[in-house]
Amino acid sequence: MNNGKTYTYFSSLPQILPKRYTYVMKADDDVFIRLNQLSLSLNPLPRLDLYYGFVIPCSSKNPYMDYMSGMGFLLSWDLVEWIGKSGIPANKTQGPEDKLVGKWLKIGNKAKNRFSDKPAMYDYPGTNGRCSHELIPETVAVHRLKRWDQWFHVLEFFNELVNDE
Repeated sequence: MNNGKTYTYFSSLPQILPKRYTYVMKADDDVFIRLNQLSLSLNPLPRLDLYYGFVIPCSSKNPYMDYMSGMGFLLSWDLVEWIGKSGIPANKTQGPEDKLVGKWLKIGNKAKNRFSDKPAMYDYPGTNGRCSHELIPETVAVHRLKRWDQWFHVLEFFNELVNDE
């Protein structure tokens, strides 16, 4: 996890994808992402120089304070291209990947457009103190789904929500 995987992922995308995309997201495998809600939350945001996610520390709502949680964060395509071309990320690939991305962007004076989607992104209820709360209809992403019962609870909650609309 902390040995350059995120750098490899982002830096290789411009060479392997057949076209430019607006955004690229990195997410953990224990995250449930509601793509429609994600899309809706991105609609009013800039398409360039964007760093989007859940800012750490949990108590902060200031996306410029530090870095976005590794649960899942999104970069605009221009930042993905920059990661692939810049020596800043290439020379700093070892360590906690979410913190490293924040450092790359800070050192490179990038990501002037930042958005922390709290409370819509959060840890599963009861799993991580200040970073978790009860499931809410506006959810974009729920993190720390480590057990099947947690997955089932989340899926049931949002399926019921869709069926009620």
